[in-house]
Amino acid sequence: MKKSIIILLAIAGLFWLYKTQIAVTPRGVIEDLDEAGMVVFSPDHVKSTITVFTDTSCGYCVKLHREIGQTMAGGVKVRYLGYPRAGVNSRSFKTLVSIWCAHNAQQAMTKAKMGIAIETRNCSTQIDRHMEAAKRIGITGTPTIVLQDGTVIPGYMPAGKLVEFSNQAAQSVVN
Repeated sequence: MKKSIIILLAIAGLFWLYKTQIAVTPRGVIEDLDEAGMVVFSPDHVKSTITVFTDTSCGYCVKLHREIGQTMAGGVKVRYLGYPRAGVNSRSFKTLVSIWCAHNAQQAMTKAKMGIAIETRNCSTQIDRHMEAAKRIGITGTPTIVLQDGTVIPGYMPAGKLVEFSNQAAQSVVN
C-alpha cells in the first residue's frame, strides 16, 4: 500500500515538473498557441517561421514591420502575437483588437504601424492568450521574436540578419 502511494506521488511529481517547468520553454509555449489567432504574413515558399510579440505603439515593432517584405523574400513566415505593453486598458490594446477583428488583419496591421487610423472593431481575440504566453516565457517588451527552435531575440533585428538566424534555427529543428 505504501509503495503504491509512493509510486503515485512520484508520477504526480513528474507530471507537475513537466507541466510547470519542462513544457514552459519558449518553443513549447509558442507551439501551444493557435496560428488562427495570430496575424500571419506568409511568403509563397516558407523556409522558416518566426513569432513576434508586437505592439503598434512600439517604434522598433514599426521598424521591424517596415522590413517585412525583405523578411518574407528570405522565406520567413511572420506570425504576430498581440502584446500591448501598456496593458488591456490601453489605446494599444484597443488598436490590437481592432487589427485582429478587421476583415483584412494584415492590411490593418500595416496601416496601424504606418500611423494610419484604422476602423475601431471589437470581437473575440486570442490576445489575452498571447499576453499569458509572454508572461510564461518572461517577455516584458516588444518586439520580442521567437525562432522555430525556441530561441528568443529580445528587440529589433535587421531583416537580413533575421532571415539568416531564422532559417538556421529552422534547420536545427529539422535536423
